[in-house]
Amino acid sequence: MYLFIINPKAGSGKAKRIFSDLQKCKSYRQMNSKYYYTEYGGHGEEIAKEISKDPTGKTIIVIGGDGTIHEVINGLTTTDIPIGFIPGGSGNDFARGCGIKGKPEQILIQIINNKHPLIYWIGNYRQDDKEERDFVNSIGFGFDAEIAKIANESCYKNFFNRIGLGTVSYVIALLQVLIFFKPMTVTLELDGRKKLLQNCWMVSIGNHPYYGGGMKIIPNAVVQPNVLPILIIHTISKWKVLALFMTVFFGKHENYKEVEVLEAKTMKIASEQPIRFQVDGQTDICHASMIKKQEEPIKISGSSLY
Repeated sequence: MYLFIINPKAGSGKAKRIFSDLQKCKSYRQMNSKYYYTEYGGHGEEIAKEISKDPTGKTIIVIGGDGTIHEVINGLTTTDIPIGFIPGGSGNDFARGCGIKGKPEQILIQIINNKHPLIYWIGNYRQDDKEERDFVNSIGFGFDAEIAKIANESCYKNFFNRIGLGTVSYVIALLQVLIFFKPMTVTLELDGRKKLLQNCWMVSIGNHPYYGGGMKIIPNAVVQPNVLPILIIHTISKWKVLALFMTVFFGKHENYKEVEVLEAKTMKIASEQPIRFQVDGQTDICHASMIKKQEEPIKISGSSLY
């Protein structure tokens, strides 16, 4: 049984249009399937939690953006259900990181025929005293989180999404944040070893290289167990930050002396002042966060990386 979870608002309606087209194709009509439209924030999580109660013989196919797959993964209470993903959002970094390519019908056929799913290790995080949650792409603190907040709240995001230029929203927001951003002072604890960062611009952790709609923020990150790739941007001038981010799409920013890339099995970040964070593109604030990889992987159908 294939269970579709569609976010009709993702990509300014793109996901809904994709599913409408798929319903007309032969591959879909031959499937034993059922579908659900998400109706509000967090609904995808609720649907996935309900499906998890009886996982036998089921595959979930998500049509939406990174926020939609984030909800579904957080709703799963078992790793026994394979996940298919057909990108229909504005960023679609999860699809890039998992090697999911092609037109929607091609991806659907790959999911149906996929006998060797991609084994994918997601990340776990705990903010302050809240319950543990999952991230599928990345979690970041500081500058990138401020950019995500401004982009999400902007009046131009939907426009650029509709014309297929969602990343432009991120670039415009970056320019806006440059004007007011103040670097942070945080303490990192990597596998028990503490590190004080003063005038730090950002700390980012990724399960794969991509975020922000195709930026290769951690170019050498690969899908793997246990290891957290961590990118830090230390004290840097605002004009140099602008130049640095122009190279992120090509993964060349690691050449800047202000950029440091580390690895750890566990990481804790803490600050006396509230720090903004983004997780899979959604933002909030915290004082501390514990981060690690989930031990049990999930299975991604339709990937070209297996």
